[in-house]
Amino acid sequence: MRIVFVGDSLTVGVGDPTYLGWPGRLCAASVAAGLGLTLYNCGVRSETSCHIKARIGRELPPRLLPRDEARVVLSFGVNDAKVENGRRKVGPAESVDNLFDIVSRVAKLCPVLVVGPPPVLDDAYRCRIEELSDVFAGSCLEMGVPYLEMCRTLCRERAYLDSLVEVGDGYHPGAEGYAAIAARVGAWEPWLAWFGLA
Repeated sequence: MRIVFVGDSLTVGVGDPTYLGWPGRLCAASVAAGLGLTLYNCGVRSETSCHIKARIGRELPPRLLPRDEARVVLSFGVNDAKVENGRRKVGPAESVDNLFDIVSRVAKLCPVLVVGPPPVLDDAYRCRIEELSDVFAGSCLEMGVPYLEMCRTLCRERAYLDSLVEVGDGYHPGAEGYAAIAARVGAWEPWLAWFGLA
């Protein structure tokens, strides 16, 4: 099975000294359980949903062959909610439109899952991520695509918050933080269902 992870710096694993991020840890655990996988990490630092929408048509086709064995995991939104020069990088309505467009295009090619954006240390920023995550959850429900909420869940995990402090930017976690994301996704029923384990 080929699994493509598409997202931003939190998908690619910025801040992780092992360079695995959560997709690397997730797939390593799956292989250890006897599952044969090919991982493609298509996370790009600083990207918003606008960037991902623009590139996904080029990124996926060469990585999804044969398509009956292909899967895609999407994870983005933290950069959309970031405020620069007094305004959000991407407004909520445009973020949702982008999500609909991206998911609709991917779902025509293969099964897709959406992992919600994780929290940051800044309170106001985190609230914007929570609000966007809630809207993303509703949108995915409407599209019939599984969505895994991350922001509020990881706010209750001391290891994740400590990991944000450890790296120092309050935005990217270290190894323990990425391990926490991987553990949550790895126990998620829609992920397990891809391998007939749910």
